[in-house]
Amino acid sequence: MNEEVVASEGSREQAYGIQKLTGKLPAIYGMDCSPGWETTAEGHETDIIDCFHPQIVDYAKKGGIITISHHFPNPVFAGNKVDGKGTLTNSQYASILQAGTPARDRWWNMMEKIAKGLQAYKDQGITILYRPFHEMNGDWFWWSALPDESQNGERQRLFKLLWQDLFNFMKNKGLDNLLWVYSPDQSRGSKTAYYPGNSYVDIVGLDWYTEDPNSYVNGYDELLGLGKPFAFAEVGPYGKSQGNFDFDLFIRNIVSRYPKAVFFMPWNGITSPIKNRNIWGVYNNPKVVNLGELKVR
Repeated sequence: MNEEVVASEGSREQAYGIQKLTGKLPAIYGMDCSPGWETTAEGHETDIIDCFHPQIVDYAKKGGIITISHHFPNPVFAGNKVDGKGTLTNSQYASILQAGTPARDRWWNMMEKIAKGLQAYKDQGITILYRPFHEMNGDWFWWSALPDESQNGERQRLFKLLWQDLFNFMKNKGLDNLLWVYSPDQSRGSKTAYYPGNSYVDIVGLDWYTEDPNSYVNGYDELLGLGKPFAFAEVGPYGKSQGNFDFDLFIRNIVSRYPKAVFFMPWNGITSPIKNRNIWGVYNNPKVVNLGELKVR
């Protein structure tokens, strides 16, 4: 028997757009509070981090679940001058964890700013599905893999230390309202090689972008093997399918083939359901749980 899967959306505007088109609001509201693709003046790297938003509180008070992700500014470069990306050597990466380095100081300031926002949610009694460092097995973010696979054994070790560093920082701040979500990219290998350990993760998942809504995902059984609840932490159309993607077929695919998935979250913009096809069937699927339909077990 197939399990139910909880619906979410990565944008408030598009969540309400879904409601307008389908009569349903997704049960999970997602946002990214660190637009690391922006640059800043040197010494102002934290200016682009803004984790607390009243609309999140409003959504939670309606019974919604909140998920937050980050595209962290790159702490190695003052002012995030490489657009939050930039291939770091392992030595540069290690400097983020080394006391007294400029990279460490910038990273510490970022964690402080993020913690203040997360504390504001704790003060409101709101639990957050917290998803930092996603798609770490790809090679397109500063925190992720290197194009040279021979260097990635060390990169995996450093990534685990960085995740644990952020986890311990938030724990020491008393932020026990966070459920930590680990989500590699489904199209790349080494999905569990970056896993920081069961003590540092609550939910595992995959980011899944595809041109074919009826395709198979890579890594489902591998991630389930970690013994944690599984989610499709970020999904959507890829390439030429953007704008013409059959989301109804996609969700029926998820429900039938991947029954252990506890939620799915489409991204926004051109990959959002409201910019693609057949979304009424998604949020009116009897296996999809929307706002107001969550059951406490």
